Amino acid sequence: MYQIAIVIFDEFTDIDFFLMRDILGRTKTDWTVKVLGTKPSHRSSLGMTVATDGHVAEVADADVVLFSSGYKGVPAALEDTEFMSALKLDPTRQLLGSICAGSFFFAKLGLLDNISATTHPDAKPALVAMGVDVEDCALVINGNIATAGGCLSSLYLTGWVAERLFDSAKRREIHRQLIPAGQADIYETLIQSSIAAAIR
Repeated sequence: MYQIAIVIFDEFTDIDFFLMRDILGRTKTDWTVKVLGTKPSHRSSLGMTVATDGHVAEVADADVVLFSSGYKGVPAALEDTEFMSALKLDPTRQLLGSICAGSFFFAKLGLLDNISATTHPDAKPALVAMGVDVEDCALVINGNIATAGGCLSSLYLTGWVAERLFDSAKRREIHRQLIPAGQADIYETLIQSSIAAAIR
């Protein structure tokens, strides 16, 4: 049974967290999902309170670690010593992913040195200023590190996780209830091609 950790903090972007949590939470037998943070609960940018399942330091024990985003939340978390010092990540044995400005955590930890990444277009200048080679792509995959740009790129990020842990059938299973009626073929082509094109 794999363990997936989703990392949040105060002022996280609602859809970035909730969409990943919902998609990955549809599987009950192949992995468990834990929400981690520095407090018993964190408040989203729209005022939703989400209880955490453990401290962010537990990322060290996870097979997959995914970072949410947040226009206000990410800058504050980057300056939070407790938060940053707890991020013991190992891309040689863990799958690491981020949505939008979640890639800033990887940058600050030095995990994006000499590789490319992506983020939301609004956040691109700040990530470039951190010395990162930022591509205008929905998903960029370098080995075990995947960065996604834009909330809806959660489809690609979670699809990548499912394919890396299992296969494309598992990806289709977790996405099946999300796909608009009559557009299964369109989305299959889009998701499959986006993940394939993201590999560097």
